[in-house]
Amino acid sequence: MAFSESQLKKMLAKYKYRDLAVQETVNVTGQYKDLKPVMDNYVFNDGSSRELMSLTGTIPVNYRGNIYNIPICLWLLDTYPFNPPICFVKPTSSMTIKTGKHVDANGRIYLPYLHEWKHPQSDLIGLIQVMIVVFGEEPPVFSRPTISASYPPYQPTGPPNTSYMPGMPSGISPFPPGQPPNPSGYPGYPYPAPSGPFPATTNTPHYPSQPPVTTVADGRRKQKQVWICGHSYVFWAEKRALERSFGPQLGIRLEDAKLHWLGKSGMVWDQLVPILLHTRRRLTDPDILVIHLGGNDLGTASNLDVINRMKKDFGLLKQIFKNTILVWSNIIPRKVWTQEIPHKVMERSRRILNEEMGYFIQYIGGTVIQHDLLVPDSPGLFHLDGVLLSQSGTDIFNLDLQSALETLI
Repeated sequence: MAFSESQLKKMLAKYKYRDLAVQETVNVTGQYKDLKPVMDNYVFNDGSSRELMSLTGTIPVNYRGNIYNIPICLWLLDTYPFNPPICFVKPTSSMTIKTGKHVDANGRIYLPYLHEWKHPQSDLIGLIQVMIVVFGEEPPVFSRPTISASYPPYQPTGPPNTSYMPGMPSGISPFPPGQPPNPSGYPGYPYPAPSGPFPATTNTPHYPSQPPVTTVADGRRKQKQVWICGHSYVFWAEKRALERSFGPQLGIRLEDAKLHWLGKSGMVWDQLVPILLHTRRRLTDPDILVIHLGGNDLGTASNLDVINRMKKDFGLLKQIFKNTILVWSNIIPRKVWTQEIPHKVMERSRRILNEEMGYFIQYIGGTVIQHDLLVPDSPGLFHLDGVLLSQSGTDIFNLDLQSALETLI
């Protein structure tokens, strides 16, 4: 059952920042449709309880080439989004919690993303994307083994006893040092095969993992593969590079790296994943993937919708290209935006999007290219149409790419 905004507003009537919490709930349940809002009492360490809303359901996690539905529960405090949610893995009766550095024996989830939570840079979409990446590397549950009746199944002990999130309500103690023990007593059984108790989804695309293959240029160093993907700026950057002394390799030695330009005029964000998957059929997986995209999407939907789509796709790319460094190339300001929206509004949206995506990309292990010199006030850097870069501006764009790649290769 889908909940309307009016229903959510009634559920969250006592929340201090109700409208913000409602908007985020609508966004995340729209992206992850198995998550459902539920009102219930949450019991804190000191025995006090409070009626809070949780988002309960499953999220799709890619583990060794198969998609699994991992059950989670995200409790939103009444001060949300200015305090992070309290997060748990909620295993079914056929699962056992696998304790690790991110999950304790009660299923409580610990992530730096939660510890460093800061509104508005942090949100539920970003949190779930981080969970998907982390759980894809270290699964939080595994199948309960078939055992005799003399070994009673482990029962979770209830609400958490610890937290490392600052500014939380009284009764929650600091994050515990060291690794919590596994009270279940069960050995570390392997993660389930696709036929296990939480089956692979049928509606989520399955992208088999393809390990990167590198060409040995000499006996000491392997050639890295670099993909540079984006709209007209990338398309014209390759053309301009061909005319310059550094060439399409941007001055980078071929024995160190091979650059592949994937520029498409007018490209929008929704074309990114299909283009990369198509390219994957003919090229070796990249060691470095540079993405300069999103400028054509600003103003076509709300900024929040655009950011959420980007985060979701970057989470997917992190799963598809497991050994790839993801590079976000900041959206460059323009003298003229073709969208029928005031220029100041478009520029503000651009700055917010760059900040949000830069924070997210760096958190998942990627890097950011700033393009600080490419500003409309600098004479001669933009084409007469006010949208594209001039030849001089494109040279600076290429030098920014070159500088970033040289630090990564």
